[in-house]
Amino acid sequence: MIRQGQAIIIAAVIGLIGAIIAALIMTLKLKTIEIIIADIETKQIISGEVFIDANNDGKPSYPGNPAVIRVRRSNRFIRIESKGYQSRIIPVKNINNLHIIELEAIYCEVCKIIPPNGDLIPLSLAGWDAWGGITITGIENDNIINGQIRGTAGFNNANMSTDLRGKTLYLFFSNTNMSTFDANRMIKLTFNNNDMTLLPDNRNPIYGEYLSVENTPSNQGIKFTIPDNFDGKLGFVFFQAILRDLKITAYYK
Repeated sequence: MIRQGQAIIIAAVIGLIGAIIAALIMTLKLKTIEIIIADIETKQIISGEVFIDANNDGKPSYPGNPAVIRVRRSNRFIRIESKGYQSRIIPVKNINNLHIIELEAIYCEVCKIIPPNGDLIPLSLAGWDAWGGITITGIENDNIINGQIRGTAGFNNANMSTDLRGKTLYLFFSNTNMSTFDANRMIKLTFNNNDMTLLPDNRNPIYGEYLSVENTPSNQGIKFTIPDNFDGKLGFVFFQAILRDLKITAYYK
């Protein structure tokens, strides 16, 4: 027979176990959060990655596709990073289920590529040969691109001067948040009749060839060096995208 004192002890032990289990459940309970990243000045949605605590396996966040992360109550913070922006660390307890996190752009004098005397030469893409449902409109070198792309599509010019060899092409992208891109692939450049990929000088392409989706800062364009074997053909290629007034501003020097 269980005496009263033993019963009290047993009840206390059971209660303690129950409290521990409840605490563990609360600790391990998952919470789903969607993270959108934006430029603190322009409020434009930008691309980046969201990390939990000190982990290195980030979740991508880009216009139209927020990062979906699952955090536990035991997680301490999330870390948000985007190329060209200062990273931020925010305690998990301060994050809502849908949260827009604003990042501040990193500016430096050596990054500026638009000379104040405006000696870059505008490059219009209007009139280039478009294929796959692409349309190009705009004024001078402000080119507006529209189209619904199921596979690949783009535009090219096979009659450019070979005097461009060794020169630098500067591209600026804006209004990217209005379009939808597959797996954050915005665009790739090709050159010559065998359509080799032209890689940027100051960006790390994704999938080895595509620029990731971003609104380019007005003082830091994306640079491409025209190869010495350039034969006069330059092309732009999109992959599985819905383009809604995507603006590409182009210069060369």
